[in-house]
Amino acid sequence: MSAVADGLQGVDTWLLDKLVVPASLHDVSGRFVHVNPAAERASGHPKAWWLGRHFSEPIPPEARKNVVALFRRAVERGEPSDFETAFVDATGQLRAVRAQHFPLRSGGAIVGVLILAFAVDRPSSRPVAIEPRLTPRQREVLELIASGLSTSEIAGRLTLSDDTVRNHVRRLLDQLDVHTRLEAIAAARRLGLLTPLPLGPPRDQPRRN
Repeated sequence: MSAVADGLQGVDTWLLDKLVVPASLHDVSGRFVHVNPAAERASGHPKAWWLGRHFSEPIPPEARKNVVALFRRAVERGEPSDFETAFVDATGQLRAVRAQHFPLRSGGAIVGVLILAFAVDRPSSRPVAIEPRLTPRQREVLELIASGLSTSEIAGRLTLSDDTVRNHVRRLLDQLDVHTRLEAIAAARRLGLLTPLPLGPPRDQPRRN
């Protein structure tokens, strides 16, 4: 079997392999034709194990119908999708995942589907009643907090004073109804206010170089 089949030869798999997000390329029947290293690490399976298999194989039987229907919409209608489901990794763990399906076209015809996978945080036992309305500056500060930057580092990145950054942080904590930066990051991820994290490797699964 070739690395990229039929109408998918024009897809830049080199670029896919550089993504930190798990990505897989599928023909219109749903078969894997390419898997990037991030997907190998996330699933625990090597690329050779995936090639030729149907994308629904690691999905629990009770979830397959809905996921397959979303894939068919991408193939038949050209409609991308963004949804949450689950899959079984190489260690046998059932793991939640946020998946995105993107139809790929060549010469006006849909020739395949790109699937990206992101981590899904467990829901908190303390729900937030109302989604906060953050200003663009507050969102910038929030992303930098989530990246692990200190107050002075955020101030330098945004060309603000330390006091101004502290004020933004205080307002963020108030808006998210939390008391610490760590709680703010967790709440923001639950609400979808932060860039999704790529799906990581299975627990106790050693990383492969």
